[in-house]
Amino acid sequence: MSGVRVIVLGTVQDGGVPHPCCACPRCEAARRDPTHRRLPACIAVVGESGRILVVDATPAYGEQLALLGRVLGSSPVCPDELVITHAHIGHYLGLAFLGKEAIHARGLPVHGTPSFLRFVQQNRPWSHLVERGEIELRTIAPGSPHAFDGVVVHAFLSPHRGEDTDTLGFEIVGPRRRLVYVSDADVLPAEIIERVHDADVSLVDGTFFSPAELPHRDILAVKHPFVRDSVDRLRGGRGRVYFTHLNHTNPLLDPTSPEAGSLPPGFAVAVEGQTFEL
Repeated sequence: MSGVRVIVLGTVQDGGVPHPCCACPRCEAARRDPTHRRLPACIAVVGESGRILVVDATPAYGEQLALLGRVLGSSPVCPDELVITHAHIGHYLGLAFLGKEAIHARGLPVHGTPSFLRFVQQNRPWSHLVERGEIELRTIAPGSPHAFDGVVVHAFLSPHRGEDTDTLGFEIVGPRRRLVYVSDADVLPAEIIERVHDADVSLVDGTFFSPAELPHRDILAVKHPFVRDSVDRLRGGRGRVYFTHLNHTNPLLDPTSPEAGSLPPGFAVAVEGQTFEL
């Protein structure tokens, strides 16, 4: 396969599956059988000439590059650019692998909002990467499209907990098709719903299916839209919607569950290794 495409490299929440210190049946099954493991939400954009842009550097950075290599039929695979959505652990901790302890990158472009770039510059160990020239910080912001190897990446703000930085979603426009990626959101405002409705395919925050998943925590404090509600709000678009960033508690991780069977036509769960041609 060749040409512009997006490849799914991870589909679950920051802690992955199995989730640390969790003894639920789903996490225990993943510890026993690696085929049940799931990696944190991440995608790769492959351009016209084969250049690679990866969205987010997760704690499973090395595993995800290995997965990308298997999908592309080449090894090793190293991205040409990174884009970071925000500073929650499942989205930027993988930057550590670019340091001298591991890859020791040379001027790898890392794109983020001004608030994220300040976060990197002002906090160690991330600032070491800048000082040693292992990464080169570049701004990506709403209203400033980023051209990449036959693809145009449009950033937009996604409403999400902003303890340290704001959060981005992306509209990735290829020669023939358009993909919207929103891994994290507290709510789905009208602007994002409109983007999803107009896209050919969308990957959308599906962290929780319903409020019943965290009986011992205030699930409203975690702030993610519930899949059951998102389905109603996202109906009527022209493209297919895939849920990603699923928490380890989400019954959609079991394709035989009643909840997975309840998804209407046009909705599905993203799968690692899945490819969308643009």
